[in-house]
Amino acid sequence: MRTEAVVHCDETRHQRGNENRWMWQVCTAELSCFMTHFSRGAWAAKKLLGDNPENIVVTDQYAGYHYIDSDHRQLCWAHILRNMNALAESWGTNKTYGTTLVRLIRILFRLQHRYESNALSEKRYLDRMEKLRIAWREQLELASRRCVTPRYQNRCKLLLKHDDMCWVFLSHDGVPLTNNEAERSLRSYVLWRKGSYGVWSHRGELFRQRILTIVETCRKQKLNPLNWLRAILEATLNKTSYPLLDDFKAACQ
Repeated sequence: MRTEAVVHCDETRHQRGNENRWMWQVCTAELSCFMTHFSRGAWAAKKLLGDNPENIVVTDQYAGYHYIDSDHRQLCWAHILRNMNALAESWGTNKTYGTTLVRLIRILFRLQHRYESNALSEKRYLDRMEKLRIAWREQLELASRRCVTPRYQNRCKLLLKHDDMCWVFLSHDGVPLTNNEAERSLRSYVLWRKGSYGVWSHRGELFRQRILTIVETCRKQKLNPLNWLRAILEATLNKTSYPLLDDFKAACQ
């Protein structure tokens, strides 16, 4: 996974007995890898992604990812839009600046969609994005000073601080604007968590992260996870090497 050009990362709550833990996931459009950990901090993120990721990592604004170099981290614009919608639904100057910032984000998505559908040339796309980026910073700077709520002022200041991470997609082809891929991949676990009583042992945690990795990867590649699991069990009984994903795919063709 660490050799992929672009990966998505996200985490969600996980229960082991009476302990609150975390289910981490790193994924691409074709692969998913799950990891349970007692921490939600940078320590766990480094275990999953490495100390110095060389690929582009798409994440939300969570502080556990702040150790990643700004050139290798793309912030999720869907999360930013959610935060700005909350600002726009507030009152006073919060509403004024929030509405403007939401409008700019919607323009951003529209420009990206037009570029990806070949309705805009690369030059016009980059020119418009540069103008949009300038307008975005100007409005954020105003909002960081004039919003009536300190919480929203600080939110805007944090976005200004992490401005470079918002625009990594402009200098790297194929980097998406959102972290929707990771959220979709985590959904199967969230549904499982709601309908179960968690796990109660280390072995249970290992099983959960491994079975999720297999099932979610197979779902993305339209493979039958039961066949892969059967091949793994046969290898275990015969004391041979486990079939890797590429071997399993070749056998299915």
